[in-house]
Amino acid sequence: MRALSLMWLLPALGATLTAQAPPVPPPALTWRGSLWASAVTQNRETPDGSLLFRPLEAGQSQFSLDGLMLGADATFAEGWSAKATLLAGQAGRAVQTATGETGSIAAVEAMLVWTGGRDTFRAGRMITFIGMEFLDGSQNVTTSRGLLFSFADPFGQVGIHWHHAFSPIWSSDLWAFNGEDRLKDNNHGKTVGLGITYNHRGAQEKYLSLHVYSGPEQDGLGSSANSGAEGRKRERVCLMGQWVGGPSTLQWEVSLGREAFAEGSILGATAPVTAAFRGYGLIYRHQVTPSVSLFARSEWLTDDAGVRLSADPSIRASLGLGGTGYAGRLGAGLRAQSLSLGMEKKHGPAFARLELRRDRLNRDLKDAQGAAFRDGVSGTVSLGASF
Repeated sequence: MRALSLMWLLPALGATLTAQAPPVPPPALTWRGSLWASAVTQNRETPDGSLLFRPLEAGQSQFSLDGLMLGADATFAEGWSAKATLLAGQAGRAVQTATGETGSIAAVEAMLVWTGGRDTFRAGRMITFIGMEFLDGSQNVTTSRGLLFSFADPFGQVGIHWHHAFSPIWSSDLWAFNGEDRLKDNNHGKTVGLGITYNHRGAQEKYLSLHVYSGPEQDGLGSSANSGAEGRKRERVCLMGQWVGGPSTLQWEVSLGREAFAEGSILGATAPVTAAFRGYGLIYRHQVTPSVSLFARSEWLTDDAGVRLSADPSIRASLGLGGTGYAGRLGAGLRAQSLSLGMEKKHGPAFARLELRRDRLNRDLKDAQGAAFRDGVSGTVSLGASF
């Protein structure tokens, strides 16, 4: 009789507890996306058909899909959420190439996020936090990608990020990741970073932020990686900010860095080399009407050994690096300048941008006919939308 009673009691007790347990709500899911495309013409025809000073974009006189970004945000209970974003098109191909992967679709964000009080913790793959320009081209002010975005700043990282707000005015950031544009380690160390941000009177659109990064970096994986258990050391300092006043917005960036290369990595070097680069940029936008704005961008990039600007095939050829495995040339002393002027017309979430740009280098380059030149002028039309 006792056994029979227990047989009825246990299922009944389980049913009661199940009925009393609060149901777990499904995660709140938010979708987002953007796309942008452009047509470019330039007065310089390069031997390989690439755009001079603009290696991340499609070639001369082409209309191309620069980027298609699709993302989802899932919100869970107790401050937890997840974020995932795919990037396709020309921008996706550039990210994959920098990461050492192939194809034109990149998972630029895939991370778990916890937010509580004054702290936010992220773990996974995330877009870089430095620079004046966004990987999402629909959020940018200008039409083309600048010198600093193309040659100096990374796209993203895989690791952890802790953000702490001391107050609405001051906040700090701490990073530890596998290296710039790296999905996995190719050495035995981590790149670490520290950031401090000032928001004027707590306003998000008025800020000054200083970031410092240091860690081992390598160009390849496995047998193609640079020699040395820890790779070469890269150190970076980035000061950036924004000020909004009435119809005007001013953005700025100072990006300084140095990289240690092993003997034999730099053409002409007979010993290990520390190569330095220095970049400066300003972007100004003036809102003429609610749907029309004018913009200007000015940038300077100094590259002592040419390890940054050699990402441009024409510049690499001028340094005598074409077809070699050298990362740069000793004493290259490259100095690049860029000036862009343009306008944007918005139609709700859609936009159309027109830009005229001039770039200049302090070294002779060769066009498709073998003639020497040092500057290039390009015109760009861009169409896009966010949703």
